[in-house]
Amino acid sequence: MPLPDVLPPGISLHRLELDLQADFRAAWPDLTPAERERAGRYRLDADRIRFTQTRATVRRLLAERLGCAPADVPLVQTPSGKPCLAFDGNDLAGVLLFNVSHAGHHALIALADPARVAQLGVDIEEEGDGLDSDGVLELAFTAREREALRHCADHRRAAFARWVGKEAVLKAVGTGIADDLRAVGIRPCADGRLEIDASLPACRGIEAVALPAPHGYAAALAWRSKD
Repeated sequence: MPLPDVLPPGISLHRLELDLQADFRAAWPDLTPAERERAGRYRLDADRIRFTQTRATVRRLLAERLGCAPADVPLVQTPSGKPCLAFDGNDLAGVLLFNVSHAGHHALIALADPARVAQLGVDIEEEGDGLDSDGVLELAFTAREREALRHCADHRRAAFARWVGKEAVLKAVGTGIADDLRAVGIRPCADGRLEIDASLPACRGIEAVALPAPHGYAAALAWRSKD
């Protein structure tokens, strides 16, 4: 997948087209027993397929770099729920950084060289009606963002461009998304960059950019380069 010119070296991005009619058990060989059990807890088949196809692809990409079978990739979660690599209790973040997002029929998987990139977050969303209500705007957007949205001809697209930027930034720093949405303001720039106005100290040094996305979707990537 082509990346914007403003990205630093060391980041690769993979977009996966999800077949929501597929048999989710086709991914079984690349998943752990715990992941298969988790898949079975999803109520909707579409959610089950999004999880299994995306997680299996993540495992295959990481396995190529770690030299092991996909099911043996040592994936764990941080206390905030962010997937990461670990092995025998020792952090392997120095091997590879990654982040994942999926929505509708698409998933994004971002990988980064930890020698160049310190933090990484990616988000993709299907542009539905979820951001149109005044209540959502009040809860999730800063006053500056709400004022800017009032003057946008395509209100929905403009709202989602900011939403995915927020999510990517908060996923990069590993904080709680629901609690901190209004602590991060996003302003799209003409060159694709997303200007970040954040009150969270953890967001210092984070950069973000809008990503090419299929029609009806919005996507963004956030990162902090190593000094």
